[in-house]
Amino acid sequence: MDIAVRAHLNGWKFIFLNDVKVLCEVPESYEAYRKQQHRWHSGPMQLFRLCLPAIVRSKISMWKKANLILLFFLLRKLILPFYSFTLFCIILPLTMFVPEAELPLWVICYVPVFMSFLNILPAPKSFPFIVPYLLFENTMSVTKFNAMVSGLFQLGSSYEWVVTKKAGRSSDSDLLPAEERRVKSIEHQKIHKGTSESELVELHHFKEQNEAAPKPIKKANKIYKKELTLAFLLLTASVRSLLSAQGVHFYFLLFQGVTFLLVGLDLIGEQMS
Repeated sequence: MDIAVRAHLNGWKFIFLNDVKVLCEVPESYEAYRKQQHRWHSGPMQLFRLCLPAIVRSKISMWKKANLILLFFLLRKLILPFYSFTLFCIILPLTMFVPEAELPLWVICYVPVFMSFLNILPAPKSFPFIVPYLLFENTMSVTKFNAMVSGLFQLGSSYEWVVTKKAGRSSDSDLLPAEERRVKSIEHQKIHKGTSESELVELHHFKEQNEAAPKPIKKANKIYKKELTLAFLLLTASVRSLLSAQGVHFYFLLFQGVTFLLVGLDLIGEQMS
């Protein structure tokens, strides 16, 4: 990202090929995904601190400067996590316990809809999944908000660099390079052709031992205290909203609280050792 931003400031032009399909690997667990998102939101805030003077002094157009600062850095990496965390996870549920408190409709409806529209605009096919996407993004705002603060103020966690464990080719059971596996396969074929019967029996016994090796077992789910605390707050606020006949708030707080509960109990995805 650092190289891309500096190249953009020096007048380099990039071509985005939307029709190119690239295979990718997903994080092996929700914990790995959280660490990945922490790094992806902490790093841009550090880069923003470093590159802001260079962006202002650069010779690119004012439109490109505004797009880089406002849309790329501030909107997606700072405003959205801050807005989602403070409004939907803290302020809105707390207002259910204060009867005289009332949030304007533009705060809880129009602004979030507008920002969500800007966020999914590059991928219009994902529009049917906007509801579960927003619920999950609000739960991830806890991690992203923490990452944003640590990156912006250069706290200790912003300097952590943990390579994301992926499910697939980079798993522990497939660490050997492809060429090495191919060479070993050829050697095994040669052994089959040039060995005696006793040696073949020993080789067959060795293969049976490898096949009888213990299979991967499922790891115990982790408990995320921050998410569980917010789940308790949201579900309690949903009950309070139901008792005070605020139906619209009740449905949002209920579904958001259930989402936080699932994430807090680590019931997202499946992780294997």
